[in-house]
Amino acid sequence: MKDSLTFLIKSAFVGAIISGVILLLVPDLRHGSSLNLSMFNPVRQTSDKLSFNHAVNVSGPAVVNIYSQSIESGSIYNRSQAVERTSLGSGVIMSEDGLILTCLHVIANANSILVGLQDGRRAEAQIIGYDPYTDLAVLKVAEDNLHVIPQLDDPGTRVGDLVLAIGNPYNLGQTITQGVVSRVGRNGLAAYFDFIQMDAVLNEGNSGGALIDSNGYLIGINNANFKTLDSQRRVKEVDGVSFAIPYGLAKKVMDEIVANGRVTRGQLGVGAAEVYGRSGILITSVTPGSSADKGGIQTNDVMLAINGQPTDSVTQTLDFIAETKPGTELQVEVSRGGQLVNLTVVVAELGAQ
Repeated sequence: MKDSLTFLIKSAFVGAIISGVILLLVPDLRHGSSLNLSMFNPVRQTSDKLSFNHAVNVSGPAVVNIYSQSIESGSIYNRSQAVERTSLGSGVIMSEDGLILTCLHVIANANSILVGLQDGRRAEAQIIGYDPYTDLAVLKVAEDNLHVIPQLDDPGTRVGDLVLAIGNPYNLGQTITQGVVSRVGRNGLAAYFDFIQMDAVLNEGNSGGALIDSNGYLIGINNANFKTLDSQRRVKEVDGVSFAIPYGLAKKVMDEIVANGRVTRGQLGVGAAEVYGRSGILITSVTPGSSADKGGIQTNDVMLAINGQPTDSVTQTLDFIAETKPGTELQVEVSRGGQLVNLTVVVAELGAQ
């Protein structure tokens, strides 16, 4: 009985303390005011919602459907049975005069190309030119009142940015998928191919479509999903790993195709690798008969400089050579067996050797 009484007294004392604390924290209770219970609700209801509707509205009308038809010859047993094939893809209206960027593999070997605009119009497209090294092609349609996609000189794409991929997968109509930029740069996909890696889903028909940021600006041209081989050597796509060609590279290629009909790049004909812990890049191979071979560059040389500029990055060196006009003489400094050797090498045109 004594223990029970002690327990009740302690409980009452603790309750009084708790009540006093509540009255101090909630003054309205001391004056008999009604208590707004919503103040204890951690979730506040709001009419605002996160949406990228504006970005899609300003960019979506500039993304077109592309249907290309090609004629494939019959089999070796019956060449008279030609087969007509239709390929599906997407493209992006880049200018008011009807220039459209897409991927080369979308229109490769096409005999005719039909472009479907989002306002319902259909138009035959002319191929202005293409660049196999970046898998880009430029088309043109003779239509007025075209919706041009918003563009910035430098979109400033960063890892972690939210992106939206717009295209026409499986010819279902324009579809939007969302993702995050996983990586930017170059990773051995090709010598002249910068890329944006993301996890936005790309399906058949998305290639050539627009990759936009959350404000609707074009940041890339959707290209492909990453593919690998399964245990039975069958090609399989990897979920969550997709690639797009960055806007800056795509625009540069388009401008050169429009101006010259093609993209001209220089080359020396060497393979190279980074040299960690020291200056220069290691020459791992020299193509026989190439300009490097004719200029005296040898395998295992360490290239230190071109025209006095250090060559510490394979990527930057390749870019410099690629952007140099074929026929230009370059002064190349290499280290060979501990000796400095100065060479004169004439830049050749990529693909011409």
